[in-house]
Amino acid sequence: MIQKPFIRASVNGNPVADIFYSALVSARIHDAPGQEADTVELTFDDKDNLVAMPAKGAALSVLFGNGAFGAQKMGRFIVEGTAIEGGDDGEFIVVSGRSADMRKDIKEPLSEHFDDMTVGDIVRQLAGRHGYGAKVDPSIASIKLPYLARYEQGADDFLTRIADRFGALFAVKDGKFLMLPHGLLPPVTIDKRECESWKFQIQPRPLYGKVEAGWFDRAKGEVQYEQHDTGMPGAARRLRRILPSQAEAKAAAQSEGNRLGRATGTGSITLYGRPDIMADAPIVTTGFRAEANGLWRCAGVDHVYDDTYKTTVEVEAPEEGKT
Repeated sequence: MIQKPFIRASVNGNPVADIFYSALVSARIHDAPGQEADTVELTFDDKDNLVAMPAKGAALSVLFGNGAFGAQKMGRFIVEGTAIEGGDDGEFIVVSGRSADMRKDIKEPLSEHFDDMTVGDIVRQLAGRHGYGAKVDPSIASIKLPYLARYEQGADDFLTRIADRFGALFAVKDGKFLMLPHGLLPPVTIDKRECESWKFQIQPRPLYGKVEAGWFDRAKGEVQYEQHDTGMPGAARRLRRILPSQAEAKAAAQSEGNRLGRATGTGSITLYGRPDIMADAPIVTTGFRAEANGLWRCAGVDHVYDDTYKTTVEVEAPEEGKT
């Protein structure tokens, strides 16, 4: 049974005044995967000019919920700007912000190199430099890199590049640099009966059946190749870059194979508000055509609270692909 949705908010740790709720027209939150910043946009009815203009840099915490699925903290955001709008439809204030964890210094470009360090050591070093904690999955943390160069990249882009190489996910959440494999969140089941609308696009002919990545074998003085089988029909795809070690080549081939698998299908599902659905969560669809049923990965979520509460889930195929 669908029950009335609700929203709760605080600014700089203090509950907002009642005018926040009575004047609120809509609240939109985009939950993005990886190091992409989550965003918030709040629109208020300002016909009586009673809504206080929030200060730039204020910390805004938002919680969405409904009786059927409980409540979920949507995130902590830093107010970046406020717009004043008006016209035949009325007068409004629009407040926008981005996730609080993504500070500007993380994006400052820098050139440096790392010698004989593990992925875990590199993440921890950069996290400490920027005043963050670090959490690296053991399956990734112990991978040793003989040499890795960073050229005019922010820490977020550089660590995302490392994550992509090993089929992992880099994110900045809850004051930590996170380097984790995909699929750690619990799966969420969505049945067609819950949905207001949906759209799926399936690529029926995968282009590559395997991926090859080269590495230079110093002992033999020649390039060797590691292969990853995508499990799909098609020719071989060979990565152009020659990597410095066998472990990196193996991981790079697997990472590219996983990316190719995810590219075999995309979709979008809109349903009644589900605060429990988060970016990167496995999504299991039921009740649709056979081609659309089964496992997907959440590639992003929009939570919109206005007259009601709706969630739009962007999905992509899992790493093994959709057929």
